[in-house]
Amino acid sequence: MNLDQKIRNSLNDKILYKNLKNFASSYKISRKNAFDGLDFDQLVADLSSRKSRNRAQINELFELFKKNATSSGARVYQATNAVDACRYITDVCKKHNTEYIVKSKSMTSEEIKLNEYLEKNGLKPIETDLGEWILQIAGEHPSHMVMPAIHKSRQQVAEIFRRYTGEDIADDDIDKMVKIARKYLRDYYFKAMVGITGANVAVAKAGVIGIVTNEGNGRLTSTVPPVHIVLLGYEKLVADFDEALKVIKLLPKAATGQTISTYLTWIKGQNSSHKNPQGIKETHFLFLDNGRLDFFDHPILKEALKCIRCGSCANICPAYEMVGGHTFGHIYIGAIGSILTRMYHDEKTAHELLKLCIGCKACSKFCPAGIDLQSIISELNIETTEKFGLPAAKKFIYRKVIANPSIFKTTMKIGSFLQIPIISKDKIHLSKSPLPKDKDFRVLPSISRVAFSEIYPKIDTNKNGMNKKIFFYPGCAVEYFYPYMGKALVKVLNRFGIRVDIPTKQVCCGLPAIHAGDGNAGKDTISKNLDYMPDPSNYDAVIVLCPSCGMAIKEDFPKQMKEDYTKLNLSKKLSEKIISFREYLEKLGVDLKINGNVKVTYHTPCHQGRGLGSSAESYLKAILGENFIPLKDSDVCCGFGGSYSIDFAGISKGILDKKIENIIQTGADIILTDCPGCVMQIEGGLLKKSLDIKVMHISTFLDSYI
Repeated sequence: MNLDQKIRNSLNDKILYKNLKNFASSYKISRKNAFDGLDFDQLVADLSSRKSRNRAQINELFELFKKNATSSGARVYQATNAVDACRYITDVCKKHNTEYIVKSKSMTSEEIKLNEYLEKNGLKPIETDLGEWILQIAGEHPSHMVMPAIHKSRQQVAEIFRRYTGEDIADDDIDKMVKIARKYLRDYYFKAMVGITGANVAVAKAGVIGIVTNEGNGRLTSTVPPVHIVLLGYEKLVADFDEALKVIKLLPKAATGQTISTYLTWIKGQNSSHKNPQGIKETHFLFLDNGRLDFFDHPILKEALKCIRCGSCANICPAYEMVGGHTFGHIYIGAIGSILTRMYHDEKTAHELLKLCIGCKACSKFCPAGIDLQSIISELNIETTEKFGLPAAKKFIYRKVIANPSIFKTTMKIGSFLQIPIISKDKIHLSKSPLPKDKDFRVLPSISRVAFSEIYPKIDTNKNGMNKKIFFYPGCAVEYFYPYMGKALVKVLNRFGIRVDIPTKQVCCGLPAIHAGDGNAGKDTISKNLDYMPDPSNYDAVIVLCPSCGMAIKEDFPKQMKEDYTKLNLSKKLSEKIISFREYLEKLGVDLKINGNVKVTYHTPCHQGRGLGSSAESYLKAILGENFIPLKDSDVCCGFGGSYSIDFAGISKGILDKKIENIIQTGADIILTDCPGCVMQIEGGLLKKSLDIKVMHISTFLDSYI
């Protein structure tokens, strides 16, 4: 089944939709409560710093762990790859003549397809984690790293149990289902001669591993059978208990929103075992390489090895919430899953998964290990796109059109006439176009006949009398779709004695090409952009109305120009002065009073909150008072993502529908935002549903109401 089919199936799965929506909503609340009173950013910085290690340092930690573990009677083995690891485990199992092997939840065992290997060799692995066992008897694989059966409803689980056990189980009888699982699983702990677990941490200075669980099955698996095999990657190594506790403090809070997990088990060396003739448990620590050791020296991918397997990047991912881990995943799921798939599995599959990222940066913001997942995904997307290619139409647009100001302008002029057959009331209706029906989930703005740069000279008439000046970068959306937003900005700033200058020519910021995976086109576009920008030292600020453009100037301009000293210097200056229109007004201390009695709510654009690092909520509360109504999940993506909303229209529509549902609940007359892309998406969805709620950019709102 290809990716498009998987996406369609997932979007049509009502149970999956309900489960993921309910979890995402409750998780955000639980997570917030779990971190209440703690400095999350400081905790992340501490852990990230401790886990920043190269290969030599990891080898040093391993040797220390090995020395301490073997001195207490354990055996330590280094497996070079998946087959080596599976073979070692199989040999241990056969040596002890076991038919059954009990397993505690381990994503590393999923990585090497251990169960499949054991079964081919006549052995019977039994998953003892409840979610894993449900999926094992159902013949499925996990859809989440922490909650493997999150995609299943209680009714579906009851049916799985009925088929497996033959017992009569009511759909909602959770108590009976738990008792049945206990009854069927409990005997296996005593039948099995070998128990296999993973590890959340491996403490080098003590030769000790730590396991965090909620069900107690980890303790039974590691203690009842006479042989215990611990399968873990080198990334689980930590120097000491201080570092281990940093991981354990963050893990449950980030994973499930729990303050602490139910069980924390520390295991060292050989313990007693009445089932072993020697009276001592045989313990094996199996460290899996599978490419890990080389990645510790990789300039980009070494960051991914900081991952503590909490799954929070999936918990807050809007795309994952729509399709789940069986679609947005291979073995590992979500943002980190697409990266780990590239590292340990199929590069072609990774290329497809990387495209599912909408670019909202939530994964980077909430990663407890401080991994900039979005940045790694972007780099890998460029790498894999160079290998597997980009559709010809996109390549042409990114390389020949949007990077060339004259061609871009001419193309949009032609488009403004070609769009006439599908325009009604100045809006594009895709139902009148030849595009597939699934793309028609919103109404779009028409291309303006007159670009912002053409009307700018007519509105900015008082340049000589201004006591301050700013440089305004309009971006494509303002230039060609929403010139009135740029006009509003100029008018408002002029009122306060601020002169507004713009680039001599208009070029795309380069972010669309970079996000699509065309790194060269993005780099060339940024380079051309800089040709038309002045020295920002002469300006009070560099202002944007599109936070995606702002984020590109802040992050991508310096990054892409590192080989051109002159343009790198200019990029850094621009980056230091970039600010949104609303932030600039706040910085100036402009006293604004809103006229009228309208109820207003606010959506925080992804790249405003997590790119430029601010939200207008407090600002709007201050100037609107009781007329401001907070929006549930204000900072959750609206589903736009530029061309993402065309490439993955079903996912985009699903994310948008949830946003609209929250907007309706506010009862607001107007929804404000800082991003023209968000205006395009949200207004388009509301118009398509014939909902009478006005969508405005903050610039036009201030121009209209102050």
